[in-house]
Amino acid sequence: MESVYVEKDCIFTFQGKDFEAGGAFVSPTHIVAYPAKDGILNDWHGHAIGTWRAVSSWKLPLSAWISDRMYQIEATVNGTVYTGRGCGVNMLYRGKRKARQ
Repeated sequence: MESVYVEKDCIFTFQGKDFEAGGAFVSPTHIVAYPAKDGILNDWHGHAIGTWRAVSSWKLPLSAWISDRMYQIEATVNGTVYTGRGCGVNMLYRGKRKARQ
């Protein structure tokens, strides 16, 4: 079975209080990561863990407060291809393993 990557120590301090983010997660079936510029897929700390590409995008309603576009993204980590959605560069991406590898 393939290994699982769970990012740790994703803590930041704001106004004297510590907050912990979930960080990146890669398993044989699911992924949580952060698309960066030039097709690089990062973990929360900004370390490259794979690659990504947008295969389609669409405009979101004006009420969407995070982004005006949603992207269908294919990401590759250690030879495994995942598909899912995210709002683009530096935003959270969640996906699952593509059925056809």
